[in-house]
Amino acid sequence: MRRVIYKYTFLVCVLVALVHGQENVEVERVTDVYGLSEGPHWDHRTQKLYFVDVYNQYIRRLDPATGVVTSARINEGTVGVVIPVEDTIDQLIAGVGKDVVLVTWDGDEDESEVPVKVLCSLDSEQAQTRTNDGKVDSSGRLWIGTMGIETKGMVLPNQGTLYRVDDDLKPEKEESPVSISNGLAWNMEDNTFYYIDSPTRQVAAYDYQPYNGMICNKRIVFDLNTTNFQGVPDGMTIDADGNLWIALFGGHHVIQVDPKTGKVLSKVKLPAENVSSVTFGGSLLDILYVTTSGHNLSSEQRKATPYAGAVFAVKGLGVRGILANSFVMD
Repeated sequence: MRRVIYKYTFLVCVLVALVHGQENVEVERVTDVYGLSEGPHWDHRTQKLYFVDVYNQYIRRLDPATGVVTSARINEGTVGVVIPVEDTIDQLIAGVGKDVVLVTWDGDEDESEVPVKVLCSLDSEQAQTRTNDGKVDSSGRLWIGTMGIETKGMVLPNQGTLYRVDDDLKPEKEESPVSISNGLAWNMEDNTFYYIDSPTRQVAAYDYQPYNGMICNKRIVFDLNTTNFQGVPDGMTIDADGNLWIALFGGHHVIQVDPKTGKVLSKVKLPAENVSSVTFGGSLLDILYVTTSGHNLSSEQRKATPYAGAVFAVKGLGVRGILANSFVMD
């Protein structure tokens, strides 16, 4: 295994955020510019932020204390999401191509190749799909979705599925078909599951049973079609007050939504058109980390948003998130 020892500490740019008049809110660039940065996961055990660079096939880890980003190349395919495995220091579960895989990487140094073991496959070999967003529930189950392969900027509809993967590593279909399986979140009471199929421009809620992972009683709690916001809802997280924070891909913003009323409570404008996902991190879970995409931009878009593809930290929001869960393996 060849070890690459390059590490970088990046200069920070700080921008004033437009958040309903909150003067103390700042948007800070905390990484270099990458491709399609996605799937941020805050590991509270190590106080590090994991995220993926989908088409460049990297798992990346940010140490906010030093500003250093380390990366591991996944040669087996596109990387949709990465999440640490519980009670390990160098094991990660990831969505790679159409597979759920176990990656061995301690995150301390850059690696051009890391050990990858396929745990299970999701869609059939013939399906023109790839894994996309995923999260782990309170019982350690992985919820992960697939989407159609993008061709010339277009994604074929109704090719994907939302799966639940328990510790027996046998995928169970939860929603099918979907077009672009994306944001997931559970409330603090652990009785409601929120989910986004991006082209619908809606957030759905389900009754959730944590002891067996069953969902039912689907209803729409937020409809972007009834607002003036551009783009589609992408990644999503939830704060301790039960409000959703939704990245708008093609919309320049992260919005805070009350799922009880369907109202937009606040908005944060990012210096990138394609805002891909969000998560809360920091020792107090009061920093909103936001991933953006620099993939497949025109020269005009790149000139207008030179930091597209970077990760940003939004500070001063006055809210806190919920601890993210790690995957539990049998």
